[in-house]
Amino acid sequence: MKDKKLFESKCLRISFAWYDLWIGAFIDSKKKKLYICLIPTLLFTIKY
Repeated sequence: MKDKKLFESKCLRISFAWYDLWIGAFIDSKKKKLYICLIPTLLFTIKY
């Protein structure tokens, strides 16, 4: 499934994904990314 990119910079990405119906945060240590979903379907991805 593909999300729609709304904004992207060097370390931050904001995207819309209709299938992301969760609220919270998830750390992917292998990809070194932090996923934050404060509003269902609106995903903030931070690279660290």
